[in-house]
Amino acid sequence: MVANSSSKNFIFEHNFKIDKGMNNSIGIKTIMNFLRKTGFFIAMLFIMIVFKSSAVAQNVDFKVTAPRVVESGEQFRLSYSVNVKGSSFQAPPFTGFSVLTGPNVSSSSSVQIVNGKVSQTATYTYNYILVGNKAGKITIPAAKIKVKGKVYSSNVLNIEVVQGQKSQAASGNQGSNKNVQTGSNKDIFASVNVDRKTVYQGEKIIATIKIYTRLDIGGFKDYKFPPYSGFWSQDIESPTQLSFQRENVNGEIYSVALLKKSLIVPQRSGGLVIDPFTAAVQVRERVRSSNPFDDFFGGSYRNKSINIASKPIKIKVKPLPANKPADYAGAVGQLKLSSSIDKTNVKANEAITLKIRIAGNGNLKFITAPKIDFPPDIELYDPKKTINTKVSEQGVVGNITFDYLFIPRYPGTYRIAPVNFSYFDLATKKYKTVQSKEYEIVVEKGEGMQEMSSGVVQGFTKEDVQLLGKDIRFIKTDFEVQRKQGVLFGSKFFWLVYIISFIVFVALLLIRRTQIAQNANQAKVKNRKANKLSKKRLRVASGYLKKGNQEQFYDEVLKAIWGYLSDKLSIPVADLSKDNVSEMLINHKVDEEGLKQLMELIDACEFARYAPTSVSGGMGDIFKKAGNLLSKLDQKIK
Repeated sequence: MVANSSSKNFIFEHNFKIDKGMNNSIGIKTIMNFLRKTGFFIAMLFIMIVFKSSAVAQNVDFKVTAPRVVESGEQFRLSYSVNVKGSSFQAPPFTGFSVLTGPNVSSSSSVQIVNGKVSQTATYTYNYILVGNKAGKITIPAAKIKVKGKVYSSNVLNIEVVQGQKSQAASGNQGSNKNVQTGSNKDIFASVNVDRKTVYQGEKIIATIKIYTRLDIGGFKDYKFPPYSGFWSQDIESPTQLSFQRENVNGEIYSVALLKKSLIVPQRSGGLVIDPFTAAVQVRERVRSSNPFDDFFGGSYRNKSINIASKPIKIKVKPLPANKPADYAGAVGQLKLSSSIDKTNVKANEAITLKIRIAGNGNLKFITAPKIDFPPDIELYDPKKTINTKVSEQGVVGNITFDYLFIPRYPGTYRIAPVNFSYFDLATKKYKTVQSKEYEIVVEKGEGMQEMSSGVVQGFTKEDVQLLGKDIRFIKTDFEVQRKQGVLFGSKFFWLVYIISFIVFVALLLIRRTQIAQNANQAKVKNRKANKLSKKRLRVASGYLKKGNQEQFYDEVLKAIWGYLSDKLSIPVADLSKDNVSEMLINHKVDEEGLKQLMELIDACEFARYAPTSVSGGMGDIFKKAGNLLSKLDQKIK
């Protein structure tokens, strides 16, 4: 059966902005005047004609979409779409499937006018309704279509057909409801999947949290993501809204959604455990009725809460080999070293910058500055560290740069020895040492400097020696003479000033030593500044709240909370977990209700980044709770 139908929907969008300097084929003033004189629909027809006459060639996008998994005997839709009108469409043989209808042809298009520029998009679709005849993985070859005399091919499609169940479960993504035993582990469950379970210390792992369901999910009430204790973790960018796809799990079809994907790196060797993901899921359950009219009109439903929990995952972390190079500082991955210097010919007291760049894939954020053997006559400053990385499924990819600023104080020729950098190569499972270039710095005498050479004292002239007797003046020790000359030395006023000055000096010295001791204790410094830094981050989150940027808002609130806890409790961010935070807060006399509110707030922010519609109260409520809770904690933790 073939059904041909076509429909065109035109969307007119305008965003006019007067620009006297504009000079294009369709000026804004011309369009606006034309709209006033001829009316909207006639103007739209004119715009379409002009656009089509001046349209430029565009890339042809011809593709096919269909469910990845279907049951045998199940009807499903397969669609070919192309963005340019074509002819001579040729479908492939659908071996292993029965064609119920198709191709059903439809088209849609839209026109947009933005700032005087006209653009048009169109989609032409060829739909089929198919039925899988037998179980197995079936490949559908590419279809063909001719556009302006050239033949284009679609992508090849792989569909898995599984054996149909006698009592089929409902798919929450499709909205159907059949005889389902609500609450059974087979109907809905969660899992934490890792791409490897045996790794070296510092080697990446991709942890993926998914939910599998054959029920209609309405939302989440309580949820708790794994804290990844013993790991450094960072989320990998993923869709912020739950998107269900069909998957085959042990011969049964489930609607599967990605909740969270993270890159985790073990920070110590031995056995580590990834804790379960837990949640209370709200599902829609059909209410059975004895009235046959209820089923005819769709029936009624009620919400029911189901608690789910994934299984804990055990990870075996192998220690790095013992034969470490002398300069090894913990770098792991596949890395490269390069160096550069801004100048090699300078005058004394001029600054020079040496850049050491480490690039590749690995634990870049934990790499420390390599040690460089600078000559003793060079004044060296602490290196500046710049990190430029991106977290993806491939790991932490990018580069880290160390800028060494140094100043040669005396003229001469200086040698900057090559820099050695050692790392553990995950590809070869061996340590590697790479080396930078050697640099030679020529330093000339600076302006205003006296002639001098390293290690040589300049000689005196005869004139200098003759003047020595005149230059030296002996110190007078006769106190009475000094008093007669008006000198206060030895007087009561002198001793009073001397004693007061000494007392002030001692007091300033004690105050300064106290400040140095406090600043030396980084934990105390961070403790004092924790509340100030958290308020600063919350102000940034407030900006995202006003803009309606949900993902960045929740991310900034989480940074404010975890950063505050890290500084206040003196726990590195990489070692933070809900368990050790709870234990520390209890030791600081934080009540059980406050602790519960903190954990609920963290869970809400973490989950809202992936399913913001499931969080009650919205961003405004979360922002208010975060501010109040951090203020209460700051009063408890000293």
